[in-house]
Amino acid sequence: MMPRTRRPCGAPGGCIVTFESESQNSGWLVRKATQISSFSDLSRILLTLAAGFIAFWQVNAQWQVENERAARLAFREFLTVSMNNPAYSRPDLLERQYTPLEYEQYFWYVNFMSQTFEEVFAYVPEVDAWVDLAETQIALHCAFFDSDEYVPELYSRRFQDTVARIIADNPMGACR
Repeated sequence: MMPRTRRPCGAPGGCIVTFESESQNSGWLVRKATQISSFSDLSRILLTLAAGFIAFWQVNAQWQVENERAARLAFREFLTVSMNNPAYSRPDLLERQYTPLEYEQYFWYVNFMSQTFEEVFAYVPEVDAWVDLAETQIALHCAFFDSDEYVPELYSRRFQDTVARIIADNPMGACR
């Protein structure tokens, strides 16, 4: 092996002597270090992307759980009102005329029900079980929704379309 000097011996700081085999190996080491550094950077980027995807998935899953919980709470409150007012929850069972006070209570009962299902449609619009439940309740009160008391403009387009479809289909024969 032949010694090679990188810096002349008269230079400030003294001279550096290297051997040919060392200089060849240092090039290999630098090339490998660059590759290792690139792989390390790439793996960090991939790990960051994976962590971001997992975090997004968890937030999305939690959002769905919270929406379902909010829909359940709204519906639970509606069920409590329905249980306390069975004459209003199934108006087709009572074939009688309501007094003005009872009709006013029924009016607010149906409006409360409508707002509950507006919340359900807002929170879980794609869950078929909730949509079916809303459609069943709307069908039970179809006569109200087909009357002048119902003001569609107060409700969302989704709710209006659901009511219009149920009135047209008249699934329980309660309309008109």
